[in-house]
Formats: sequence, C-alpha cells, structure tokens
Amino acid sequence: MMLALPQWLCFDLDGTLVDSVPDITFSVNEMLQQLQFDVVDETVARTWIGNGAAKLIERALTHVAGEKPSNDQLEKAKVLFFIAYEKNIAVKTTLYPGCIEVLEHFSNQNIPLACVTNKPRKFTPPLLQKLGMADFFKALVCGDDLPTQKPDPAMLLEAVRQLAGEPGKGYMIGDSETDIATANGAGTGAIYVSYGYNRGVSVEKYQPICVDSLQQIPNLF
Repeated sequence: MMLALPQWLCFDLDGTLVDSVPDITFSVNEMLQQLQFDVVDETVARTWIGNGAAKLIERALTHVAGEKPSNDQLEKAKVLFFIAYEKNIAVKTTLYPGCIEVLEHFSNQNIPLACVTNKPRKFTPPLLQKLGMADFFKALVCGDDLPTQKPDPAMLLEAVRQLAGEPGKGYMIGDSETDIATANGAGTGAIYVSYGYNRGVSVEKYQPICVDSLQQIPNLF
C-alpha cells in the first residue's frame, strides 16, 4: 500500500546522504598522530560516527588510550580534529547512490526538505555546497545550533517548524538508532536506511519504515 505524500521530509547527513568515513578517518588520524597515538582503520572509525564531533573524539581517545579522556584532553583533541577536518571536508566523501535524484524528485513535487545533522555547522554548509546539495534544503539544523543534539527531538522539531510543517505529516530519514529515536520522540514518521553507520544496533523496536537504498524512498509514496 502506498503512503500519502509527505508534507515535509528531513534527512540526516552522514551515513544517510553521504559516506564521510574516509575524510573523518583521515582527520581523526591526523589528530591521533599529533597526540602521539597510533592511527586507526576506517572500519573502526565508522563505529564512532553518529552522535556529533565531541562524541566521535571521545570514542577515538577512549579506544586508543584505554580510558575516557578528561575534559582538557577532549578539548585539545577537538581543536586538532577540527583543524584537520576543515581542510578535508569533501576530499574523499561521496554521495550515496541516487542521492541527488531523490532530492530532485521531492523538490520537483514541492515537498520542502531539511537536513538535520549532529555535525557542527562549521562543516555542514561547506560539505553540502561542495557536493551539490545545498540548494535542496529549505532548512538546516546542525549539531551546535541548539543546546541538545539528536536523539533529543528538539532539532527535528525546529526543522519542521522552519518548514512550516506539522510533525505528524512528514518523515525523518536516517541511518541510525539516533535518528529513529529522534523521530519517535518528535512524533514524526521514520524511514531507516540500512546501509549507514548504526554500529549494529537494531531499530526494530521503533518499527520504522526500512529501505536498503535512497532510490527506494520515492516509491513509498
């Protein structure tokens, strides 16, 4: 059965629209080397993504040092990571198959789109611009725009407000439990893409709509 056309759609970024693991891993390794730690493989760094830059850095330092970093260590590492990542936002980051076509499809139907990401604002508009996505989004809510991040529903609700929509008439689209829990808390629909950075965590309890590619999403409606 086809679903009713949504009033709005909100997309997560990393792991949903783009595979940013190569550039994030490179930047994490630049940070680790400057802190005199060994570098890590992409498959390891992939499991650290999804809850914002601070959590990413905390997970990286905990992994290499064997203990949770102090606030001072975390802040020092964050500065080093931000310097490296700012220079490498879209060097090897790629769009997932069908990304532009799907955004074009819904834009052509006059369905307003938003990007809701825990990535800091400093990095998000440049990445969207470099990969040709910026003009599709009527709203952008980043990880440091509000006091809380996903899975707190505030970011999603703010995006829906900016789109002049109603929470129950659209969908949050994301690759992780963080995104699906956000949708659940905000009272919106949820579409889970199975290929991203969910660290093996099941989202079954939230009963989202599940797809294996972005190209499947237009066919839902």
